[in-house]
Amino acid sequence: PDDRRIRAMVRGAGDDLVVLEAGLGISGLYWGAVHEALAPSVRVVAYERAGFGGSDPDDYPRTLTRLASDLETVIGAFPHRRLVLVGHSWGGPIVRTVAASFFDRGLPVSGLVLVDPSDENSEMYFSGSARLAFAAQGALMVPLARLGLLSRITRGQTVGLAEPFRREVIAASASPSAARATAAEMRHVVDGLRALRESPRTLGTVPLRVISGQQASRIDAKARASIMQAHRDTVSQNFGARLIPASQSGHLIPV
Repeated sequence: PDDRRIRAMVRGAGDDLVVLEAGLGISGLYWGAVHEALAPSVRVVAYERAGFGGSDPDDYPRTLTRLASDLETVIGAFPHRRLVLVGHSWGGPIVRTVAASFFDRGLPVSGLVLVDPSDENSEMYFSGSARLAFAAQGALMVPLARLGLLSRITRGQTVGLAEPFRREVIAASASPSAARATAAEMRHVVDGLRALRESPRTLGTVPLRVISGQQASRIDAKARASIMQAHRDTVSQNFGARLIPASQSGHLIPV
């Protein structure tokens, strides 16, 4: 609506639509292998949020509401009969926000899949240290990109992702534009999760699956335990929801 362009990657055909929402700080191109796996059965769309790869940057605050609005624009570009929304990490709250909005307006959502989502049931997001960490990371993003260090970090995060996906993800996620976009989103993560916690959005009877990474290192064992418990809590709070433990994965399940 404000004349920005969003790059979407589309495969498959038919009127069953699956839309894949990325996590924080990474191009939607990292869904490449999942994209390929789903395309024979459904029309599948991944996209790059504002500032990443081929998507224009956004001058407005990148709040959870703003991110959800962009996702609704992507969904609206692809006519469909049935819709499944999939969100990884910070993409989880984004797709949940859209699904709840659709439910409130009587628009159909056939299913919701949260892939190791950021979850407001985890207390770790609301500590003073967490807010400081997001602020510090946000301040470092652009300098890291300009020094070429963000490319190295993204390369480490995408080990196991096949080429050409890995190379394209690094290029689209580690540019100064992508770094600014990541920093802009980081400023609103805690507030977005707090809003979900204080005003829970109902999903009604929308089928929900939560895929929860089970692997942890010594460094993130405490955080992983908190997130896993939060995922169990989310499932218990939603009628008909189901937890799917990803026993061989940590956080980066799509990779």
